[in-house]
Amino acid sequence: MAMRGYTLCSILVFSLFASCVRSKETKEFVLTLDHTNFTETINKHDFIVVEFYAPWCGHCKQLAPEYEKAASELSSHVPPVVLAKIDASEETNKEFATKYSVQGFPTIKILRNGGKAVQEYNGPREADGIVTYLKKQSGPASFEIKSADAAAEVVGDKNVVAVSVKKTSYAVS
Repeated sequence: MAMRGYTLCSILVFSLFASCVRSKETKEFVLTLDHTNFTETINKHDFIVVEFYAPWCGHCKQLAPEYEKAASELSSHVPPVVLAKIDASEETNKEFATKYSVQGFPTIKILRNGGKAVQEYNGPREADGIVTYLKKQSGPASFEIKSADAAAEVVGDKNVVAVSVKKTSYAVS
């Protein structure tokens, strides 16, 4: 009888441990938006990426795990890049799909400055590509290159146009 109690106790402890481990593994990094929190969430972030999806959409189902992986990685980016999703097929959320000109699913939009600047996401649909694309999009629009070596590293084999503007003073006689 004592052995049976020990076995049941062991199974219970193991089950609790396994469920704790599983719950940590399933932490969601993608914010879920709806009509109650969409505007507030968008206004709170200078840079946020929103997937407009429908639960029945095959391409949306395919994108979901990749989008989640990307959100997980981008959550530790400095500053963090926030990925969110909204079920745009839900009647109460359709106003946002209309506002952001969503024509099909999934549609991903990059919203800047509280949604005042909107850009269509045209990048890759797998986690690594999403991360790379969004790191570039969320970074500064331009930056100073201070040496020829740094320029060579940045440019690589890409065609690049560089502009330098220097303020100078001329004596007028």
